[in-house]
Amino acid sequence: MSSTDTATFTAPDGLFRVGDDGVHLIASRSSRSEFLVFPAEPGQETVELSTSGTLYTWTSQEFVPPAPAITDGEFRSYGVGYVEFPEGILVEGRLTTCDPAELPIGGPMRVITIPFAGGETAAFTPAPGNED
Repeated sequence: MSSTDTATFTAPDGLFRVGDDGVHLIASRSSRSEFLVFPAEPGQETVELSTSGTLYTWTSQEFVPPAPAITDGEFRSYGVGYVEFPEGILVEGRLTTCDPAELPIGGPMRVITIPFAGGETAAFTPAPGNED
């Protein structure tokens, strides 16, 4: 696929839940340890993660990812980061910005949904003033 080819994206069932209180990623207990894993393992006890966490680290994606990655129109740089949730799990995901001024390590982040390739997916956005 070239940087202008697109495909329709459909988020897997059970990846996240949108509720009145925000967007919750769905993790599960690991089948091999006592730790949580994301995405949830089929057949395991699920756990809805908090709607916010703390930015652990991040980088920017400056080139078109190779296949089989799905593109969303013309390529634009974007942030990718790990967010640490109060439940004790780090989750990697797309960030809504790649501006260093908006992404201090340890800063509060909130889970949201964003349009992507004709569908919708979860992403992390800075949440100033959301410090607990």
